[in-house]
Amino acid sequence: MATNQLFYPFSLVSNISKGHSLPEALDITKQAGFGYVEPASIYGMCEHFTPAELNEEFATSFKEMLEERGLNCYAVSGHVDLTIDSMCDDFIKKVEFAGRIGASIINTNSGPKQNIEIFYKNMKKVIDVAERYGVIIGLESHGDIISTAKDSVEVFKHFNHPLVRFNYDTGNTLFYSEGTVKIEEDILYGLEYMSYLHLKDIKIEGNKVRYCCLGEGDVNLTAVLQNIKDNFAKIPVGLEIPVHVKGVFDNITPTGTPMLKKDIYTAVDRSLSFLKQQNYL
Repeated sequence: MATNQLFYPFSLVSNISKGHSLPEALDITKQAGFGYVEPASIYGMCEHFTPAELNEEFATSFKEMLEERGLNCYAVSGHVDLTIDSMCDDFIKKVEFAGRIGASIINTNSGPKQNIEIFYKNMKKVIDVAERYGVIIGLESHGDIISTAKDSVEVFKHFNHPLVRFNYDTGNTLFYSEGTVKIEEDILYGLEYMSYLHLKDIKIEGNKVRYCCLGEGDVNLTAVLQNIKDNFAKIPVGLEIPVHVKGVFDNITPTGTPMLKKDIYTAVDRSLSFLKQQNYL
């Protein structure tokens, strides 16, 4: 895929292939025209691999699967609640996995704001492992300890660490603010700490919500992309289009998975078409 250098590397997040096996998800990524995949191990949402599988042999096997398909892996979606000790232990396994396969960043939730002191304690263990492998921890805007960019800057200042960075998720930020935040304005607060971007869109109709193809929802992606372009020569991006996730504000869930491959390709193509129209592909 020929991409504007602004998006580099440009990955497809594998959660759109929920319900398909890991090899199938990689095949879908390749067939969709991507050279990079962001494999999903998102607790409670989409796990193309689980912490129990993560050893050196699995990492070697995964790299072989990538090589067979001519794919690369810059980022891993490894979302857990880092304020739960057992999940933190699971996440450390995912950090090790990311390091073993040569990924540069692993993205995650943080946890409820009321547990921030536990989060800070557990992050010390995570950072120790991240330093050993040289992997960035991408704390994702997820309506928890890391929410809007404006409200999350102090957390990144607290760490003041080159391996603790911001993964800004455009769709999540709008969802967790229940449509009240202007993403194109909020994202500017986090630029100093942002090392990754999840491009995602969401449609909000009253209390009903559904993730959708880029350009078909309520995120002002035209303005968001312009602000990114104005502030970055290039930025790593994960295209995340979990169009099977929908519901209401306090209860969203995947439905109708696995999606037919033709429907996955259609969702990807519609999102890429939007980016092409904006002259970003």
